[in-house]
Amino acid sequence: WSPDGDKLLFLFHPSVREIKVDKKGKEKAPVFRHIKDIWYRLDDHGYFDSENTHVWVTNARTGTVRQVVKGDYDDMSPCWSPDSKEIAFLSLREKDWRSRSEEQDIFRVSVSSGRIKTVPSPPGPKFGGLSYSPDGKTLAYIGHDKPYQDGWGVENSILNTLSVTGKGHQKYGEALDRTSEMITLGDITPSFTITPPIWDPEGSKIYYGISDKGRQHIVAANLSTGKTKVISDADTVACSWSTDPSCATLVYNGASLSSPDELYALDLRTGATKQMTHLNRSYINSKKYNIAEEIEFENDGQKLMGWLVRPPKFNSKKKYPFILNIHGGPRGQYGRTFYHEMYVLAEAGYVVMYTNPRGSQGYGKKFAKAIQGKWAEPAMSDLMAAVDHAISLGYIDKDRLGVTGGSYGGYMTNWIVTHTDRFKGAVTQRSVSDLSSMFGNSDIGWDIGLEFGGAPWENKDTYLKWSPMTYIDKCTTPLLIIHSELDLRCNIEQGDQIFTALKYLKRDVEYVRFPEEPHGLSRHGRPDRREARLKFIVDWFDKYLI
Repeated sequence: WSPDGDKLLFLFHPSVREIKVDKKGKEKAPVFRHIKDIWYRLDDHGYFDSENTHVWVTNARTGTVRQVVKGDYDDMSPCWSPDSKEIAFLSLREKDWRSRSEEQDIFRVSVSSGRIKTVPSPPGPKFGGLSYSPDGKTLAYIGHDKPYQDGWGVENSILNTLSVTGKGHQKYGEALDRTSEMITLGDITPSFTITPPIWDPEGSKIYYGISDKGRQHIVAANLSTGKTKVISDADTVACSWSTDPSCATLVYNGASLSSPDELYALDLRTGATKQMTHLNRSYINSKKYNIAEEIEFENDGQKLMGWLVRPPKFNSKKKYPFILNIHGGPRGQYGRTFYHEMYVLAEAGYVVMYTNPRGSQGYGKKFAKAIQGKWAEPAMSDLMAAVDHAISLGYIDKDRLGVTGGSYGGYMTNWIVTHTDRFKGAVTQRSVSDLSSMFGNSDIGWDIGLEFGGAPWENKDTYLKWSPMTYIDKCTTPLLIIHSELDLRCNIEQGDQIFTALKYLKRDVEYVRFPEEPHGLSRHGRPDRREARLKFIVDWFDKYLI
């Protein structure tokens, strides 16, 4: 809503002209696709078309709509000025903008005239939303000013402010050494959510979020002193939030280890937090399970964190089969969320461990950068240390170990089974197997050039060294491959390569392909397919670990 209550602001992408629809309303495949840009498709979206996403407004009284911004570019994160006369938004209105993934500029557009003004700002990505100060003189955004220097997720996105004319740029939260992207991964709790910075009515504070050691905290930035302070409870995992007009209360969608997400209220005056909803109480009360336990361990002096889920009716005197579950990203993090997949595996009788090896976000830039140019290390060493720690607890059967993971976690699963035979069964999901081919067949594959010092033909030895396919003849672990046929992030060709090679080598391998599903099958796939995926995983481990 506009502050004066007269208009609604929204982003709109019109139906593309070249798409034809049959009598049943189903889209017909085009005769051809003529592609000119390096970035021409997006996972879970499909192929880009000839239209663009732009800023529109509608009159709340009459219902009339009007396109405010035009051009052969996409708009993002629009927000109203306090006087409702202009809209600020993010875009990159430059040549080859689709290939310049780490650049966004700030613009202001007059609602009445449509005149656009550029707000000079530091270079770099600004994906985390945009907002005006109460007096309309300053803009706040989340981003960083070091584009194209490191692999995705290494550089911390932080809070920035600057005047609407582009002067007086300030940064907040650098000393926290944490990213302000919401990168905690799960299959119920949403990831990569965006909440624009929230100003208090006096314009003296801004509230925003950070990811930190499996948590997602609310942070208050004092604009006069430049200092930042975490104001949420120690174990908060806040995914999205908003405040009342007086900024006395902040309500957030919060995760926890014991229950699917609920709503929580944070009193910004006293700091007290109260759970507002109990929507999942009947579901939780109907289940018997052991809540995941947070654990800490070390590897060569590096402190590491993870979570352990034990089966129902757990008996510490027994020996249990064990599953290591590895997250994607690579620069995401596991955290204090109700992770359905982990509880399903525990229900089947396994002790499950999931951890944040080096390369994860949430532990500082140095930690996140540790795997740059060498994706598998020191992550492999950290993951093996996690397994060793679990065995040291006394109730894990060291001869019945399993490993699984998706995306980068699938890459690490592939790496593990081609470098050790300590696991009796493995499931690799939506994985990366060959870095050179991923460069060309992923929707954003060229971006890994920042990880590995250039393109495959420029740094051939590095791509070969860190590709699991290079060592595929060493794999003796029974392997189940799960991949979605419409995965544009880790193209299904990556799964094809592993399956064909292992079949050729006469190894124990099976392949499950899910039609119509994108990269995020485990999080937002069709329910029957999500259920089938979990059953395949449990059945595979039952076959080799029980």
